[in-house]
Amino acid sequence: MFCSRQSAFLQIGLLCTGALVLLLLHGTITEAYSGLIAPDPDNPGKCVYRGDELKLGVNVGIAPCQRLTCHENGSIHIEGCGKLRIESCNNGERIHADKPFPECCKLRYKCKKPDGTPYYIERDAFASEQQNKLRR
Repeated sequence: MFCSRQSAFLQIGLLCTGALVLLLLHGTITEAYSGLIAPDPDNPGKCVYRGDELKLGVNVGIAPCQRLTCHENGSIHIEGCGKLRIESCNNGERIHADKPFPECCKLRYKCKKPDGTPYYIERDAFASEQQNKLRR
């Protein structure tokens, strides 16, 4: 009896895992990110990112489409939109790469229909991530 119950739980677990994988592969996946960079001990009280010193407060226009907030203690809050991965589409090109975050998050994708015919779609990677956070 114990083995059959364990087997049933295993089958249900595998079925749920498979469904989740299919859902993730079929839909749109975003790579937006946010985090805190610890202060640099070699530069106390300064925010240094990729060798450049940032001004105190919000810094925008940092490649690749990021917003960095420099804190007085030298820590940096980093936010970026990343890119969306969309089935049957390329990696996407930034529409407004010269604009500051989050306006630079808008992407244009070249996709293919099942018959091979190309078509284009536009998505806002930052707005998509914000919608995903609201759903969670």
